[in-house]
Amino acid sequence: MALASAIALAFAAPEAAADPPPPAAPPAEPQPGPATPDEVSGVERPERPAGAPASAVWNTVLWLPRSAIDLVFLTTGTAGSLIENEQIVPRARDFFFTSSGSFGVFPTLFMETGMTANAGARMMIKADPVASTIRGGYGGPDMNVVEGRAHVVTSVPVPLVVTMEGLHDRRTGRGFLGVGQTPESDPRNQFVAEPSVGIYRERRERAILSFGVRPLPKLEVILSSSYTQRFTDDPPNVGVMGLGGVFAPASIAGAYRETRSVYTEAVLRYDSRANWRGEASGELLEGYAGWAHSVSGERIEYARYGVRGGLFLPFIRPTTILSPTITLDTMTAPESAMVPFTDLVGQPMFRGFNNRRDYVSLVGSLDYRWFVSRFVAGRIFADAAHVYPSFKDFTFQRTRWAAGCGVDLHTSTTQLGRLAIAFSPEGFYFLFALGVYAGYGDRQHRD
Repeated sequence: MALASAIALAFAAPEAAADPPPPAAPPAEPQPGPATPDEVSGVERPERPAGAPASAVWNTVLWLPRSAIDLVFLTTGTAGSLIENEQIVPRARDFFFTSSGSFGVFPTLFMETGMTANAGARMMIKADPVASTIRGGYGGPDMNVVEGRAHVVTSVPVPLVVTMEGLHDRRTGRGFLGVGQTPESDPRNQFVAEPSVGIYRERRERAILSFGVRPLPKLEVILSSSYTQRFTDDPPNVGVMGLGGVFAPASIAGAYRETRSVYTEAVLRYDSRANWRGEASGELLEGYAGWAHSVSGERIEYARYGVRGGLFLPFIRPTTILSPTITLDTMTAPESAMVPFTDLVGQPMFRGFNNRRDYVSLVGSLDYRWFVSRFVAGRIFADAAHVYPSFKDFTFQRTRWAAGCGVDLHTSTTQLGRLAIAFSPEGFYFLFALGVYAGYGDRQHRD
């Protein structure tokens, strides 16, 4: 796994320095001269300014975060130099793909705090204008995934793409805290005993058909529809820590039974960036609206809509980008309809623990990303997030936050992998993904 090895090597010692220069000639001995009364012996030091003690205190306090930032710059620089000089990405492509690039198989790996690692492989086939990929991953009897995608692309009369997807996965050890920003005190949650995290497992099958067109160079219109069926229950051997041991079972909508629903969405997106690799400047504005309804069984019905906007501004240099973004998602549903707890609005764009759900979500982010090499970019980020029952309940009290750093691996058009480390009051969060797409801001693929 050349790419994973590159990331591991990035955190090793920096590259050896170049050959040392030849020793300099010894300095000529000074010629003795007559001493003068004004000669001063010892080492001269500038006068210590009055504010120096306070400055020393601040230097001590800021030593740890400053060292962490220096480490990020050092490791991404080392990784970029390693991958660039050794041509790891092209060599990996040559190893895993045929010479024409039309067929390839390469490994995948996904690790996340609190979850079992999932390892597998992805196969890609390309025969213009069709491209397809199949991925399988395994992390245990209740932690496996199989997915397939096929794309048909054409540029006549305008660029457009039709995509068909299928997914089957099983996941366990997932946690549900209840609804709201502070679930332990939200009266909508019916805890059996003390507030806690309910553990559950899920089986999910999903099919998606989407159609995207670009009528103008910077404007995209995307129409998509998905069919999803889910079944959630308590994992074996969790006892009172299961979903039904923490919450009154009747209060968890959609649990302990299979749900089947169709979700259809329309998206209008303006994106002036030249590419999505991160070193391009521009603006992003996206709006969407969607509607879900049940296929069989208990009535499921709700509407989703929201906006996402961001600025990608050159900072210091053209290849270092400062990007503030904001994302607002909301959901409405008739009182007589059921909204499964897994369909409530989550916050997958929040890079801490995505464990809050409700009817309205607001996430603000600030990223500083810099270009390291053709295949590597470094990132420092900070996120703030809040969920609400409705718009009238908007408040910024008890807003959750997370901050951290990361490394992105990519080709000119595709993300290959990402490593992220985040800190928040809820704890330390780690994410490593290789060959698994991010799906940022995508409602059809989010949990």
